[in-house]
Amino acid sequence: MPSSPNHLLASLSTRDFGLLKPNLRPLILRLRQHLEQPNKPIDVIYFPHSGFASVVAIQSAKKQVEVGLIGREGMSGLSVALGNHRSPHATYIQAAGDGQFILAKELRKSMGSSPSLRDSLLKYAQAFGIQTTHTAICNAQSR
Repeated sequence: MPSSPNHLLASLSTRDFGLLKPNLRPLILRLRQHLEQPNKPIDVIYFPHSGFASVVAIQSAKKQVEVGLIGREGMSGLSVALGNHRSPHATYIQAAGDGQFILAKELRKSMGSSPSLRDSLLKYAQAFGIQTTHTAICNAQSR
């Protein structure tokens, strides 16, 4: 198993991590840094090591709801892993930290050459979908 502070990266096989590693770059994740803008192309995928990002559904300028969190267990840019290139949601850093990033085109290339990498990222996407469902349930009950 690879060694990484990011649990998703650490869970990959040595081969799959090896596909990503040459293209992963370190970075500081700054408070309020936008990782994804609603309906804009996603060019960069982030793997936090510390801190966390909020995924926010935006209905209007006055109606925004946090629907998910991304920390060291995962990654941003799930739309890319699912075969799309944009998301209707905003994602930004809610607690500063550090991590790694990879260009979306490099992630797509690696996923195309490794069914096991694609499967691992799709399993994370399912887990994130479950998290957003539970977040919606909690939001609905708190009203």
